[in-house]
Amino acid sequence: MNPELERIEVLFRSFLDGCLSDLERIELQSYLDKYPELKVLYASLNEDDSFLTNEWPAFMALDKPLEEARGDDGKRVYFFPKRLVAVLALFFVALLAIWLYKSSVKADLLTRQERYKNDILAGSNKAVITFADGDWLYVGDTLAIGRQQRKGGAEVELSDGQIKYLSLKMEASGRPGYHTIKTPQGGQYLVILPDGSSAKLNAASSIRFPSSFNQQRREVEVRGEVYFDIQSDQKRPFVVSLPNGAKINVLGTSFNVRAYPRERIKTTLDNGSVKLNVGDDELIMKSGEQVELAAEASDPVLLKRKVDLSLETSWKDGYFNFENAELTTIMTEIARWYDVDIHYKNRITEQFNILMLPRSLSVSKLLELLELTGHVRFIIEGRRITVMT
Repeated sequence: MNPELERIEVLFRSFLDGCLSDLERIELQSYLDKYPELKVLYASLNEDDSFLTNEWPAFMALDKPLEEARGDDGKRVYFFPKRLVAVLALFFVALLAIWLYKSSVKADLLTRQERYKNDILAGSNKAVITFADGDWLYVGDTLAIGRQQRKGGAEVELSDGQIKYLSLKMEASGRPGYHTIKTPQGGQYLVILPDGSSAKLNAASSIRFPSSFNQQRREVEVRGEVYFDIQSDQKRPFVVSLPNGAKINVLGTSFNVRAYPRERIKTTLDNGSVKLNVGDDELIMKSGEQVELAAEASDPVLLKRKVDLSLETSWKDGYFNFENAELTTIMTEIARWYDVDIHYKNRITEQFNILMLPRSLSVSKLLELLELTGHVRFIIEGRRITVMT
């Protein structure tokens, strides 16, 4: 049986038994929202007692649809006999199976043009600046472009796709405030820090840095994916703090950091050298190497290997680049860049190649390329992409 169908059956059984937990009720509601046809059946049970007391007993030839008992407070409590519950649940499952089968057949009959009628444009340059004083500014899509803003002790120059910090001032308290640049899903932005170093943020990423670098080091915190090009300063090393507590120490070099939630953290060195500290462990990286870390700070470095830099860093130049990649890996990137939800109707184990395909293309062009392999098909509905065989 379809795993999704099995789960719906379990939820309906719990509903009929009157033992749905709050989380299960939310989960059941999500299926009702996902499959509107279910709402008709659900409403018949949940809102119209006549279905339970009249129509269904007549259909099942049962004389006593409800059984009576007394609760702890002495009030009458009505519940459904176990036989009715079991049969009713199977009735729902049969209807669901027929409906899902018809839906699948319908999807098979749709032409590519019908499946892709709701195309989605690629992501663009957009981000939110949160200044040290808590004020914020949206940049991108022609908003706040071509002028300077002085907020939170910062003077910034804004251009299409770039935020340049011209100067940062110490807070009145003598302690530096912190500024944060954050990109949403479907967004990217280039940040020029006060020392001249650059940080390009991929979708769903952020960088946090003080309003004033101290005399010992320049330290920033990152989430998501960021490509750094660091200005050399022998007296002040540049330090990148990762979500798991690891730190990257550099002087002047270029590297990519990928630190999304629930994913292994990857640091890829483009040129130069960096020192990676994880707890008490220290590791030196050279150009063309990648270190993969566990998401938890207590775990050691897992892997250091040589990689194809173009596969790891081409996103910053505006390209998708995957070689022998699992479909889930590709679809995760598509979800972030096009700001869509991905739903898998089938498990697909084949590997795919997308080599130097512009990220400026609409999502349908990318999906059409994947469909040419003959292993997968897609349906675009609003901002949801369904993956199927």
